[in-house]
Parts: sequence; C-alpha cells; structure tokens
Amino acid sequence: MSMIIHGGKLDAAIMQYSGSREDWLDLSTGINPNAYLLPEIPNESWQRLPDEDAQLNLITTARQYYRVPDKMALIAANGTQAIIQNLPFLLKHKKVAILSPTYEEHQNCWEKAGRDVLQASSLEEAVAVADIVVVVNPNNPTAKTYRPSELLAAAKGLQNKSGFLIVDEAFGDCVPELSVVSDMSNNIIVLRSFGKFFGLAGLRLGFAICSKILADELKSRLGPWSVSGPALIIGAEALGDAQWASIMRLQIAQNAKDQVEVIEACDLKLIGSAGLFMEFDHPNAQKLHHVLLKEHILVRQFLNRKTRLRFGLCKNIEELERLAWVLKKNV
Repeated sequence: MSMIIHGGKLDAAIMQYSGSREDWLDLSTGINPNAYLLPEIPNESWQRLPDEDAQLNLITTARQYYRVPDKMALIAANGTQAIIQNLPFLLKHKKVAILSPTYEEHQNCWEKAGRDVLQASSLEEAVAVADIVVVVNPNNPTAKTYRPSELLAAAKGLQNKSGFLIVDEAFGDCVPELSVVSDMSNNIIVLRSFGKFFGLAGLRLGFAICSKILADELKSRLGPWSVSGPALIIGAEALGDAQWASIMRLQIAQNAKDQVEVIEACDLKLIGSAGLFMEFDHPNAQKLHHVLLKEHILVRQFLNRKTRLRFGLCKNIEELERLAWVLKKNV
C-alpha cells in the first residue's frame, strides 16, 4: 500500500511555504477548533501509574455518554488507532471489505496483517464478498452517512458466516442518532474517538464497544495502563459534561452550515458535510490547494481523487472571513 498522507502536516507546509504557526489557518483535520476547557489535573496523576478508580470512573462515564447496553463491554485505549491496529490479530477471518474511499489506516492495518482487502462501494457488495466489513459513519472524508437500520441489516447478513461488522463512529458525536450502539449485536464492533469532538486529539483517547469476550481479548493485547492518568481524568470530566456537548453540537451545526454556504458561493460543489469537516469538488482542486498554501491556509487534498478538497471547521467568524476572502480572490 502507498504511503498514507494524514491531515495536520502543518510543519511540512511551513517548511515549504514559510511563515510561523500563528500565520497559518490549519483546516486540514476534522478536530474541533473550539476545544473542551481542560480541568485542573492533580499532580499525582502525572507522578503515579493510573489507578483503578480513575479507570473505572472513565469507563462508567463513557458507557453513559455512548449509551452502551449492559450486555456489551466498553474498553479505553490511547486512541482508536491503537484499537484499529489490534483488530486484525483478534479476528482471523481472511476476507475484509472496507466501504471506500475512507480513513486509510483501516485498509493499511488489515493489509499489514496479511488479509485480502476489497474496497467496496456499498454495504450490500461488502457483505456479499467478505467476512469482515468496515464502515466509517459518518464517513471520512466524504461525509456519507448510513442509517442504523442499514448497518444492523448488514451485521445480520454477516452473522450467517460468523462475520463481523466494524463501525468507526469517530465523527459520530455531532450526529448521535446515527449510532448503532444501543441496538448492536455481538458481531458488531463500534469505535469511538474522544479527541475529535472535544478538540483534544493530542490526549490520545479512544474506545471500543463490543462483546465482553472480544473486549477481554482486546484488553489483553493493549496491556495495562493503556490510558494515561491525565487522560482518564480529562476524559471522564468531558464525557460527563452533557451541557457542554449539547451546546457544542448546536454550535458546530451552525458554524458548518455557514462555512458550507461561504465555500459554495465560490463555485465549489459540496459532496458532504459532517460538521467538523466538509468535502468539496472543483475541477482545479489541485491548483486551488496550492493557491491556498501560498496564502497560508492548509486543507486536505487527495492524490487519488484529484478534484476533491476537504475543509476542516473554522474556529470563528474571523477565520471564516479570511477563508472567504482568499477563495473569492482565487477561484
């Protein structure tokens, strides 16, 4: 598989196009630019290994936030990437189908484990040809969504061949009604990312929701202290703040709507919006990407989909006005 290019490569952009970090508008990721305010962290959280009470508090709070049924388990890790990398060693099925295009680390990790990976364009196709089906909902980068009923039907189809459905809900906080967690069966694995919605990606915290048997196996692979002491405290505090989450969902929805209107007015065609990011089509997307870089604005381009650009969410009206001015001047 070719090298994967992720968002957030601001240092590389600065090296090529000059300026300081303060000069740049980084819209290359899907991380909330208005992050959760960090609580005070006790010194002992930095000085001691994570204790069981803090771990239990995080798990209990996360179960409530994600509405995990009693029959299912939830485990925490230092980011969902750590879980994605371990899943191929727990599920021994040979044929894997991934709804594509999507987050490329899914395919990368399964191929590194020696599995046959098919890029599928529909759930029906994926279920027909594979034992393991991976879907990102909402999808990154296209923002395509799948109804819970569609995903549950796919999982039922996979049950006939003892297969599994992996649903990556990394951007699901903005649209909780799309989650399959409340009705999931034992052959569904749901991944949830903490850092994107709460704007704290550097904390490295993520969750897997799955059967208790599979959770025990995954926990064994992740090893002890898979989440740092400060992350346990910050995660529990943020996930337990229902008021902040409710207000933030409304704020993201409004800001995304405003940003879509601004970009569409500059003759870019909307492919989809997931709140924290939005993908557009433009015949000269590669040239436009270069122009934006010269103006110290970083967005995501896709070398295998040359007419597409993905924009992260602007933090405030000042950033949106800057983006609008540059686009109007150059498109």
